[in-house]
Amino acid sequence: MDLKDIAKSYMFASLNDEELLEIEKISKVKIYNKSESIFFDTEPYSGFYIVLKGLVKIFKISKDGKEHILHLINPGNSFAEVPLFENSEKILSDEAKYPANASATEDYTQVLFIPSRPFLEFVESNNKLLLKIISGFAKRMRTLTLHIEDIALKDVVKRVAGYILSEYKIQQSGSSVNPSIELNISKNDLASYIGTIPETLSRTFKKLQEDDLVVVNGSVIQITDLKKLQKLSL
Repeated sequence: MDLKDIAKSYMFASLNDEELLEIEKISKVKIYNKSESIFFDTEPYSGFYIVLKGLVKIFKISKDGKEHILHLINPGNSFAEVPLFENSEKILSDEAKYPANASATEDYTQVLFIPSRPFLEFVESNNKLLLKIISGFAKRMRTLTLHIEDIALKDVVKRVAGYILSEYKIQQSGSSVNPSIELNISKNDLASYIGTIPETLSRTFKKLQEDDLVVVNGSVIQITDLKKLQKLSL
């Protein structure tokens, strides 16, 4: 890991090298395999994370045992940072807990763990640094708000099309003639993330194929008409 890995996150994108070095000093790289838990919502809050490699899902379990995915965290994004700013007094008194569960969805998922107490001590002595971090945090909140709006305002077809396009933007796999993405989560997880059920997701993929917009082959989705898919997602 180097300073560039830390600077990729929303929270720390505006920090200079000296400030990033201070973050690195108090941080620790952790590695998780697929389905391995990072934390549970019953655990005391000890700090937040930045994804360096792989993918992390944030989820809650309902009373009937159903899993609901709240967020999928790609490399460069942070998670579990909200309690740090929301309950700093409780954190310092060891009363805060994680608000949800987190686990890796890929083998060899690397995350940077930043412990809460040293981090709070660092930022409390530097108001300008805190403003930089809050600015980056606000950008992340805007992204999450857009996801919530998509679930509330768009039908499943538009949501699936939007997800494929967002992943294509991240992965940039395939050629410009035959663009494609590879799903890095299960279709059950994808259904939960976009706010639907697996059966509806399967029917949606079938419709997109019938309309000659994509070809689904296992975890690989080839985009056959990028422009039409973009129009559909709006």
